[in-house]
This record gives sequence, C-alpha cells and structure tokens, in this order.
Amino acid sequence: GRASRARRDAADDDRAHPRARMSRALEAARDRKDFATSDLIRDQSAKLGITLEDTANGVRWSKN
Repeated sequence: GRASRARRDAADDDRAHPRARMSRALEAARDRKDFATSDLIRDQSAKLGITLEDTANGVRWSKN
C-alpha cells in the first residue's frame, strides 16, 4: 500500500544521498584495504561538509 511505497521511496532516497553513497564507497574501499581511495573519499566528503569516520560498527558520519 501507500505506507510501504513511502518507506521504499524513502529508502531509495537515502541510498541516493551523497552521504550514503560515500559511506558505502568508504566501507568497500576499507574492505579492500585500499587506503588511498579511503583517503580520497574522506577528502571529497569533507569538501561537502561531511565527516566520515570508520568505527567497529561501520562508517559514522557527521556534518562539519
């Protein structure tokens, strides 16, 4: 129904958000031990006013 469609649309919006894309990319780079790419992703996010931090539970973000 409408409620499930709204939740699905909200999830799609979240996945499309730059913060979500950068978080997923950072996790993937970290899993590959690709530290140069991880640093690049952090630098790019900082330019957008977003701090990405690796934690034991995944990537945590905050606005600068």
